[in-house]
Amino acid sequence: MKIKNKRLTDDEFFQERKEVLEMWPTGGEVDLAEAIDFHKSLPPHKNFARKLLQARDTHTTLIRTDSGVPSVEEFSKYLRYLQDEGQTDLLGTMVDSMTRSNRYEDADQGLRESLKTGKWALNGFPLVTHGVHGTRRLIEEVNLPVMVRGIAPDYRLIDEIGFAGGHTATSGSPLIALCQYSRNIPLEVVIRNYQYVYRLIGYYGENGVPLAASTTGGFAILCPFSVLIAGAILDSFIAAEQGVKTINLSINTQGNVIQDVASVITLRKTANEYLEALGYKDVETTINCTNWSGKFPDDIFQASAIISLGVFAAVASKSEIATVKTIEEAKTIPRREANAATLRLGKTLINILKDQGLQLDQKAVETEAKMLEMETKAIVDKVLDQGDGDAAIGEVKAVQSGVFDVPFAASQYVPCKVKGIRDNQGMVRYIDHGNLPFTNEIVAFHKEKIAERERSEGRRADYQTIVEDLSSISKGLLTGSA
Repeated sequence: MKIKNKRLTDDEFFQERKEVLEMWPTGGEVDLAEAIDFHKSLPPHKNFARKLLQARDTHTTLIRTDSGVPSVEEFSKYLRYLQDEGQTDLLGTMVDSMTRSNRYEDADQGLRESLKTGKWALNGFPLVTHGVHGTRRLIEEVNLPVMVRGIAPDYRLIDEIGFAGGHTATSGSPLIALCQYSRNIPLEVVIRNYQYVYRLIGYYGENGVPLAASTTGGFAILCPFSVLIAGAILDSFIAAEQGVKTINLSINTQGNVIQDVASVITLRKTANEYLEALGYKDVETTINCTNWSGKFPDDIFQASAIISLGVFAAVASKSEIATVKTIEEAKTIPRREANAATLRLGKTLINILKDQGLQLDQKAVETEAKMLEMETKAIVDKVLDQGDGDAAIGEVKAVQSGVFDVPFAASQYVPCKVKGIRDNQGMVRYIDHGNLPFTNEIVAFHKEKIAERERSEGRRADYQTIVEDLSSISKGLLTGSA
């Protein structure tokens, strides 16, 4: 498949829509004109894009978490509970893994089994099975914006029904869908599927309904930040080309607050500079700062500390969203009570910190941000160069050559030569940068940071050190040797 970062024509888009809506019978419930009218009937405060931009303009950090159960009735109660008892600012519909894998028949069967036995046979909400009418019942039951949650290589039908059902944002983007949610699907196919989703969002926007899209380069689980920042920026070019006007750039915290804050600053600044330079001058960006996404501590009080640390980083970096995991993250699919308790924890922290004018070590943040920006631009520029200015072509070639690469990818197409490790302060560094296009200055910087830890611990950093660092936070520590 040949891929280009070029806006789909109306003929291309609407011809593909026919095929997408025929993937499952509930696709026939989608009437685009009627859906646009439905959105226009909703109050502005239930629109995700509008609420994000309001948060940005008022320097407010909103809080949210993920949730999803199979039944419309039970999930409606769940969302209302998070709204009323959890005091959340935003809501999300986590789609079950069967639906995300386009296994709609299995999702339908799982829903039937769940309703019959009263035991959940699905790990989320089967949005396609419920269709537009069932999904709207969720939206009508709450008074907050709701985002379609979950990531997969093909979200076309999910988002068609999700948007028609009243959701006003979606998560996921090509590079994270490739790296972490696919083994055998080539990046060209993943990009093409997301181009459809982004064109759909663009179409809604052109007809007076702003929707938001999220972009992220991958999971920050012991992965150095610059390649993840570069991925989020590159995917934002693909979204912007299809007409997306509100892009929520997403990054995961990794525990060192200085580096976490510097990564958000770098992501926002660098993304805006590139979007402006490439002619996407009317695109608005916001930031989603997400909790650590690796293994959580079993103890709920240790987990609370990790959650609080991530929220602190979100507030300190002036992120528009703090996405939190839950105090039960390590044990089970969280109960609504645990989700609500976690949201109250985070919301209280935000309320207490918001007017304090947090001041971290500014020199340390600036130093880290400067290096991250240098690394990020080296990757983005090389990817664009490989694509002769085309981000889609460049991404495909970059993954093939290792110019874009992350550790622990699920995809067979990702080299996984890049490896991260923590330095003496718990910041994540490149112990192996693979084929990332770094200068000698960048490579030497990371080597020296790792060498400082080696001298401090009196041992060489190696594979065992990486393993220790991967599990350190689950033990309530930042580095594996702490």
